Amino acid sequence: MTKMKRFLIIFILFSGFLAAPLISIARGAEINIPSLKGKSGQSIEVPIMIDKVDNLAGVKMVLNYDPEILLFKKGTKTSQTSALMHIVNDKKPGLLILVMAGATGIKGKDFPILKLTFEIKEGLKGNHTTEIKIKEVQLMSDQLKEIETKTVSNPITILP
Repeated sequence: MTKMKRFLIIFILFSGFLAAPLISIARGAEINIPSLKGKSGQSIEVPIMIDKVDNLAGVKMVLNYDPEILLFKKGTKTSQTSALMHIVNDKKPGLLILVMAGATGIKGKDFPILKLTFEIKEGLKGNHTTEIKIKEVQLMSDQLKEIETKTVSNPITILP
């Protein structure tokens, strides 16, 4: 084997190792909860946004929120996720378990997969900041492969 062939083989193998992380990042999705504002006693709709997803067929998400400030009312699908079934387990105040599944995957960029409605506690004095924290998330493709996911939770500012 010539030095040139050996160099090319090593280069190709090494390039594959370098490209693998880039491929998984490119295939990753981001789930985020945007910054929002609301007033004491008001209802607030919180979109769970997803960006850069392809063939999404399954979602499992665990969220935490402060039940002394927020009261969960309902979770609804969006037009983009209408093909998926969904269940929201809200049995324990302060904890939401969201599950969505479908036979075929959905794809898109920067759209809400679910909208959560909360009531902000009435009678709060002064400004407050709270957060709906994404504690756990698992996304699956319609090929039953896990989709790498990054999460971002932003604050909710509550005015009196």
